[in-house]
Amino acid sequence: MQADVIIVGAGAFGLNAAWHLQQRGLKPLVLDAASGPATQATRAAAGFVAQFSAIHHIDWGKVEWEMQRYSIKFYTALAARCNRDIGFCASGVVYIYETAAGWQQAQQVIEIARRYGTRLEVLTRERAATLIPQICFEATAGMLFDPDAIRLRAGEALEALATELASEKVHLRYDTEVEELLVQQRQITGVRTNKGEIYSSRVLVAAGAWTRPLLAQIGVQLAAEPVVVARYTTRPLPGIGPQMPLLLFSDSPYRFWIREEKGGLLIGGGDPRPLPADRLVDADAPPCAQALPPDHALRTRQHVRQIEHVMPILQEAEIDAIRAGLPCYTADRLFAASAVDQVQGLYVLAACNEAGITHGPGLGRHITECIVDGVTSLDGSRFDIVRL
Repeated sequence: MQADVIIVGAGAFGLNAAWHLQQRGLKPLVLDAASGPATQATRAAAGFVAQFSAIHHIDWGKVEWEMQRYSIKFYTALAARCNRDIGFCASGVVYIYETAAGWQQAQQVIEIARRYGTRLEVLTRERAATLIPQICFEATAGMLFDPDAIRLRAGEALEALATELASEKVHLRYDTEVEELLVQQRQITGVRTNKGEIYSSRVLVAAGAWTRPLLAQIGVQLAAEPVVVARYTTRPLPGIGPQMPLLLFSDSPYRFWIREEKGGLLIGGGDPRPLPADRLVDADAPPCAQALPPDHALRTRQHVRQIEHVMPILQEAEIDAIRAGLPCYTADRLFAASAVDQVQGLYVLAACNEAGITHGPGLGRHITECIVDGVTSLDGSRFDIVRL
């Protein structure tokens, strides 16, 4: 079988790349080892898209901001046309600072974010009481509101995108594990799967945690480390509705994030370094999401008690369900989205840095430009795999 472009992986990166390639007149073939789309890291994704550059992530600048803005528009349009509930809400995001030091540091980057185009509002007590009555204003050092952020249920949004692709005659083949990349004389020729060989002169590897071991088979190194993340949802809680903004505790050592989910809360956070052993895996043989431990979410529930004085409803936020995934991180917290110099026709889209939903559409457009045009509208040097 021949394909214009083979895409390995039907997650946030692979499906967004497929959509943009199809828009440019190509018919990609998307392969995934699972029985459907978005079954791995995407299923555990926070599902919010905001203009984080400068204000929440100092490693991201104007290039990433442009992708964030594009992705907000992309998912807004998807929600309007897909005729299904994907949990979309233009809720905005509130950045919460608990300490005077954290609030002071925020002042140094507010103007940078505003120059990018982020509409940041410093919340007064009165405004906060209307916007986020769940938060005790007096327990914070300061809060910022960006009204342009959106949220969605990541897995369901990507299912909708897969359905749209199928309706446009894009082939998506599930239960098809790519076992080997086929290369002849430094030219990609296709892939070998558990169901046979498929041929193409262009292959995009967007297989999440499995990208690294696939590339390693042909001597290409990808310095992106898979790390277990687990977050939890609660049952419905009083006073929690769909218009509640996303909440990011920006100066917390645990970097808590909280959002509404079906009348309850979806809660995630981090761990101080060095990471606990339950968050580490063998990067050369990563496990499937269904086999990942829940320990990270269980710890987060206990850590969240430290901010109950800021958000009292958290006293009732017991775990109802846990989902885990394996996002991959680079040392510079930037993505891998480029051609692979060692092999003509081979491309990589990887290292989500736990922000694949936020940047997926922008990166999908970027890698499509790499494949179709050979040049991109963004500064591709930030994402070139050679830097890793």
